[in-house]
Amino acid sequence: MELILQDDYSGAVAEETLLIKNQKSLESFFSKINKTRKPGLPVPEIDFEKDMLLIWCAGETTAANTGLVFQKETSESFLISKSKAKDNSKTTAITSPFRIYKLPLSDKKIAIE
Repeated sequence: MELILQDDYSGAVAEETLLIKNQKSLESFFSKINKTRKPGLPVPEIDFEKDMLLIWCAGETTAANTGLVFQKETSESFLISKSKAKDNSKTTAITSPFRIYKLPLSDKKIAIE
């Protein structure tokens, strides 16, 4: 699992996870997050014949440095856990961060603990 992009504004109010397996879905996500950005973030170049993307939006939060960590792969799923900031630092700014991870294309379930 490789982190390819992260930012502090996704527009998501609640936590959500998206599995992107085609260019159209990726462009749809970027049109949402780029609505209020000038210039917008560039859409990454992904070969969807061999890779897929996991997009994790944390929702509105004041926590800093959250993300996902790959734990292990089983025959049926990828097990992933949420990471937390080491010093539990908080900020007064409300952000809605997102992280985009690249994974090898698979039909396995993604389980986030």
